[in-house]
Amino acid sequence: MLCYCWNIRKGPAASGDLKKVVGAIDGSVTFPLNSIPHVGSIVWIFNTTLVTYEPPQNGSSATFIVSQTHKKGRVSFPNDEYTLKLSKLEKSDSGIYRAEIHSSHQSSPIRSQKFVLNVYEHLSKPKVTIGLQNKMNGTCMANLTCSMEQQGEDVTYSWESKEKAENESQEGAIFPISWSLGKRNMTFICIARNPISRSFSDPISSWKLCEEVIEEKKGTEIHQVIPNICSHSGGNTLYDTISYTNKRTPEEDTVNTLYTIAQVPKQVEKSHKIPTTLDTAGLFPHETII
Repeated sequence: MLCYCWNIRKGPAASGDLKKVVGAIDGSVTFPLNSIPHVGSIVWIFNTTLVTYEPPQNGSSATFIVSQTHKKGRVSFPNDEYTLKLSKLEKSDSGIYRAEIHSSHQSSPIRSQKFVLNVYEHLSKPKVTIGLQNKMNGTCMANLTCSMEQQGEDVTYSWESKEKAENESQEGAIFPISWSLGKRNMTFICIARNPISRSFSDPISSWKLCEEVIEEKKGTEIHQVIPNICSHSGGNTLYDTISYTNKRTPEEDTVNTLYTIAQVPKQVEKSHKIPTTLDTAGLFPHETII
């Protein structure tokens, strides 16, 4: 059982002074009242009369009558004091509670005290949505948005990002990030809070988020075409390839790729024999395309 009280002041409270109380569903709260001499009864009102309490007098025990039947069994006065305790809280218990204190010598209330109760749910794990903005030139930029499936009341969001042993924080549901290839991995966590609980999202890794940028920078295999001279008929153009690895794709560096076309003259085909000594400079015409 949980009880949360805000701004509870000691000593008599002036009439109409508002105190804030918060509680969790299925928990409990107390509405504290200080002892006042010559109190004949205290009437607690929540929309209508909730409970009438009569403190112990002349050796007799305290008595109270619960008027709202759906709250019977959930209302009590611990230690026979003026403080009202409400257990097994429901969302519908939120609202204004007023205590009217009556003297044993007169029927009209001599003072009153107001409380505002807010009952909250415990937060579930927040959800993170990734809005990709850009992935190019070794950098990825994105917006991370934190939200709850059931929004609830008075929920606030913040972010924690961790690199090495350093932590940074930022308020708000949206967290813009920019990560470049070569930086250390970072983790991002959303924290959702309400007055009675807080919850954490699963951590998000910058390496995982930007894995496409990492893939773009991996080396790709390209090929260069060179001639392979052999005795085939038809004067067809013959090609062979040598493979090597370069980080840039052919589209990125086409100006440095050389293509050589070699053609076998028809006179070689007719002789059906390749000469032992071949004057390639005079026999084979070459054309270079850049």
